[in-house]
Amino acid sequence: MTVDVLIVGAGSAGCVLAERLSRDPARQVLLVERGPADVSSAPLDRLPIDSPARAVSVPEGGGRPVVRGRGLGGSSAINGGYFLRGHRADYVSWPWPEAEIADAFRVATGLMRATPFADAELGDVARAFETWHAGATNTAAWPTEGVNRVWSNRVDGARWTSAHVLAAAGPRPGLTVRPDVEAVALTTRETTVTGVRTADDEVIVAREVIVCAGTLGTAILLSPLTGPLPVHEHAETIVRFTPRRRLRAPALLQSVAHTGGVEIRPYGDDFAAFAALRATGVPIGVADMAGTTGTVDGRAVDLGRPDDAANLRMAGGVESVVAMLTDDAFADLVEPGSIRVDPVTGMSQHAWGSLPAGDATDADGALDGWTRLRVVDGSILPGPLRSGPHASIVMLAVLLGDRL
Repeated sequence: MTVDVLIVGAGSAGCVLAERLSRDPARQVLLVERGPADVSSAPLDRLPIDSPARAVSVPEGGGRPVVRGRGLGGSSAINGGYFLRGHRADYVSWPWPEAEIADAFRVATGLMRATPFADAELGDVARAFETWHAGATNTAAWPTEGVNRVWSNRVDGARWTSAHVLAAAGPRPGLTVRPDVEAVALTTRETTVTGVRTADDEVIVAREVIVCAGTLGTAILLSPLTGPLPVHEHAETIVRFTPRRRLRAPALLQSVAHTGGVEIRPYGDDFAAFAALRATGVPIGVADMAGTTGTVDGRAVDLGRPDDAANLRMAGGVESVVAMLTDDAFADLVEPGSIRVDPVTGMSQHAWGSLPAGDATDADGALDGWTRLRVVDGSILPGPLRSGPHASIVMLAVLLGDRL
């Protein structure tokens, strides 16, 4: 069978792209996903990263833990439900008109049911965080410098994922979804991509292949064609404290501060409260948003290291966080003498930018040097954002899905 469009990966981008493209009943769209077909609705106070059916570990050269989602919805089904845009200025140099980006964000926000956390929904850490900062908290859709209330893709306290977007569209005559199908290689003829080969040695032929396997999955799949690819990540230094009492934590992250090139993330409770992990203390993240640069070569993934300037920015953020945790705003939350800084810098699970649009791909995701091949996921983000990439990835799936 030859289909019009083969979409590889049913994650944050793939499900949304399939929904947009399958609106044309004459277009045959096949969506393949290596994970299961069920639509997961985990509550926001839980990170289902311990489920082998929904999460997979990616080996990384520095030994740092990297977990990505699998199954319909991909990482949107296991992440913290953070759906925050970058700042308006972050998109100025991107190869799409600013008005088109704004319109795609409006659609993406509606599709993903994203809304800001209300004052009454704040957990203990987020409330103390905003009290300490004292100024007004921005709750608008576009973040700014200062404190921003997190927008979250959720309905009734549970994640609303890209899989829900696809399911809500209902059956489409031209759309076929095949779970439990792992694409392991692209099939080619000279400089034309003709389809994919699966782990079961099936060859699926398509008039066009769109790879939406997530930044790391896409780079692993494409690097045999392109050679080693760069990859960017947000390095994150963690400051921890031991809580004096049990914390109210309705979600992992409800408020953030953007300042001095870092995003300060007051997580709601110990990660152990959200996932099946050992308790290590309540974390406050200080993430450098300029990004590290690493490489992906086949299945060899290295997320890089923060440079001296990034370390300096994070050190300034850490100093501010320590001052905050010793302030009266946190007096009833922090056990005296328990504040400590993790000795090893971690990563944010935000890989992006290995095939930036306007450079390695064109504005429609077509990969330079190859025909009948496009990429639509975090790989094509053209530059750094002052927020995490999830909302922008969904936005691009809307934008490109409506252009193609």
